[in-house]
Amino acid sequence: MAPQLTGSAQQQPQSTLRSWLVGALLTCAITLGALFVIRWVRPSALSGVLAHSSTVEVRRGRALIDIKWIQEALLVYAHEHNGAYPEQLAALVLPKADGKTYFGERREVPLDPWNRAFGYEPPTTAHTNPRITTLGADGKPGGDGENADIDSDTLQLDR
Repeated sequence: MAPQLTGSAQQQPQSTLRSWLVGALLTCAITLGALFVIRWVRPSALSGVLAHSSTVEVRRGRALIDIKWIQEALLVYAHEHNGAYPEQLAALVLPKADGKTYFGERREVPLDPWNRAFGYEPPTTAHTNPRITTLGADGKPGGDGENADIDSDTLQLDR
């Protein structure tokens, strides 16, 4: 038996459009929810993805992600403070009126993969971007491999 169409011919395209729109909105909501969870879980998600990489690659990868995360928090801070950047990264974890920090629920600035504070230099007239650094495993300037420094200035090339 053939399917019976109900309603007028003019209503059929509207119901198809409506169901497509509902499906599209549901897909967007699920995608945004997944992105929020990934963003919230951040470091633990990274270790699972990079589990098969060497320890050096995992630590450097985590440092790169944390530097990008700090850069994003700094941009939001500057936007909310008329372009002014904080003097220290600690300002990013002071609770705002809604109780959240620039890192969401976190109350501390992330440490580098070697459990040291990231270096931070606010912008100056000579250097207009904030600078975030880590000195690698050895904690000394320069180096190769795991000891190599990671600097947000060199990450600008990756955009």
